[in-house]
Amino acid sequence: MDILGSNIFDQMARLQEGLNEFASRVEVGFPDRAEDDLWRPPVDIFEREEELVLSMDLPGLDREDIELRVDGASLTIEGEREPREEGTCVRRERPAGRFRRSFRLAAPVDTSQVKASYRDGVLEIRLPKVSPPHPVRLEIESG
Repeated sequence: MDILGSNIFDQMARLQEGLNEFASRVEVGFPDRAEDDLWRPPVDIFEREEELVLSMDLPGLDREDIELRVDGASLTIEGEREPREEGTCVRRERPAGRFRRSFRLAAPVDTSQVKASYRDGVLEIRLPKVSPPHPVRLEIESG
C-alpha cells in the first residue's frame, strides 16, 4: 500500500528503528542499570556505487564473540566484551558487556555476497548492492 508515494511498511520500519534508538538512549538514565551493560560501539557506514561498507570498532573482542545477521533491509551486529578483572577496579572507562546495533540498509543488498572481516579490533562488513533491473523494451503485437 502506498501513502503519499511511500511504502507504509518502510515507514513503519523507520518508525520502529527510531523508537528503538530512542529507547536505547533512555535506558542510560535509569540508575538501576549498570553503566557497563550499555555499550554502543562506534560505527562508520559508507555508500559506494556498488556496495555499502560498515566499519565498527570492537577492540578486545574475539571474532567468535561477534554475531552478524542480514535480514531483508536490516543488518544486526551483536556481541559481548567481558570486563578485565585484574584486581580491585579503581576506575573503569572502557565499556564492557553486551551490545546490539541494528541498521536499516540504505539500498537492497545481495545477502549471498556479504563479506565480513575482523582485524586489529575493527569489524568491516561489505554489503554488495543488488543491481537494479535494466529496463526492457517491449514490442506491441498487432492483433
